[in-house]
Amino acid sequence: MISFDVVVLGAGPGGERAAIQAARAGKRVALIEREHVVGGMRVNWGTIPSKTLRESAAFVYGLRHNRLDAIKVDISDTITIPELMYREQRVVQRELELINRSLNRYAIEIFRGEGRFLDAHTIAVHGIDGQVRLRLSGEVIVISTGSSPNRPADIHFDNDTVFDSTSVLRLPRMPRSMVVLGAGVIGVEYASIFAALGLSVTLVDTREHLLPFIDREIADLLRRELRRLGVAFIANDRYAKVDRLEGSTPMIRVTTHSGNTLEADVLLYCVGRDGNTRGLGLEAIGILPDARGLLQVNEHFQTAHPHVYAVGDVIGYPALASTSMEQGRQAIRHAYGIPGPKLRTERLPFAIYAIPEVSYVGETEEMLKEKGVSYIVGRGQYAMNPKGQIAGATGGILKMLFERDTLMLRGVHIIGHSASELIHTGQAFLDAVADASHIAETLYNYPTFSDMYRHAALVALLEREHGAAGTGMEADPD
Repeated sequence: MISFDVVVLGAGPGGERAAIQAARAGKRVALIEREHVVGGMRVNWGTIPSKTLRESAAFVYGLRHNRLDAIKVDISDTITIPELMYREQRVVQRELELINRSLNRYAIEIFRGEGRFLDAHTIAVHGIDGQVRLRLSGEVIVISTGSSPNRPADIHFDNDTVFDSTSVLRLPRMPRSMVVLGAGVIGVEYASIFAALGLSVTLVDTREHLLPFIDREIADLLRRELRRLGVAFIANDRYAKVDRLEGSTPMIRVTTHSGNTLEADVLLYCVGRDGNTRGLGLEAIGILPDARGLLQVNEHFQTAHPHVYAVGDVIGYPALASTSMEQGRQAIRHAYGIPGPKLRTERLPFAIYAIPEVSYVGETEEMLKEKGVSYIVGRGQYAMNPKGQIAGATGGILKMLFERDTLMLRGVHIIGHSASELIHTGQAFLDAVADASHIAETLYNYPTFSDMYRHAALVALLEREHGAAGTGMEADPD
């Protein structure tokens, strides 16, 4: 038995930050990780790899479709998987170096293996062979084991023709066509990435409307842009059967409940994720995950045992890398009474790393209508922004929603180039309780995409003063 102040299960973003927060407070920390590397999904199989692949796909698409006048660039019609993933491997390696450097700096002890509760303070670490290698005791325990893609029993994930969102990053060859089952955030992102690379992509959505939780105008624009990439949509349908078609190059056939028959080189299944709680021995301490393997916690991220905390994807929404990190810090601060800022979840910025990007913070038009709030809309158009013209990024809008009476900002919604970066200006305006006049009178570098905030605020001011929306004044508020 080795005694620690804090034992952390899982070295993803939440576990990593919890371990560092505890070590900085002078605690002896053990970090248990079942994989051969730290970093979790964020670094190794999810966030960083998929976003790096997105940048590569956007670059390839830009070279093929957005050629500058008088400048010609030749690019191969066939790009191999190793060529695409080379950059991803370099980025991941660099991230791992930085994480390991931080863990070493704070003398955090890393144990490789599967952690399993023996009692509320004791964790057995099992090796690959299933045998107990050692036992660790902890005054405080943090569960940060993350989540995994849902895999239905009636679909055979062979990593040759059928993939999930983790294994698709290791395609054995570049396919010509793909069926994506599931049009959530991950499905939409991958559909756009592979369509930009030239694949014929069919996206099957179990819902009637694409991404119903985002502003409808933005969702409709995203659907239009995905169609321009060549993505075909099937809405309000789901798979009934998936078959592998043998041949010199095997394929898949998807039969849907509505009677559609879809054939493609590969299938990507992106419907839901489950918490990684199986095998943790939680039954030994009376903690029961829900049907999706997720854990229930209170506002301090405590489970039924006050000294056992859970953070990150394993507790469900919002399941963002940024919030997981802060949850890890918050858990340790609460456990040891360490002062610090409190996590604010009422207004989180969200980003969908599709091509084009979508990002938003605050309320949508639909939310304001449901609440009976009278509002006005200001829009900044990428097509009318000089930086958009310079960069060749003329598709998209920056949309702001203001209360009609007070002109207070209620929501910001962006689709277009650098949306995930631009949204933080809107977040700052919301946190500052800014109104349209304040935003319109703020000076921005010129030319910049950020200047669309001024443009959109002026549009809103004109609408309230003159009812100018749609009259032509919206095109030139200056």
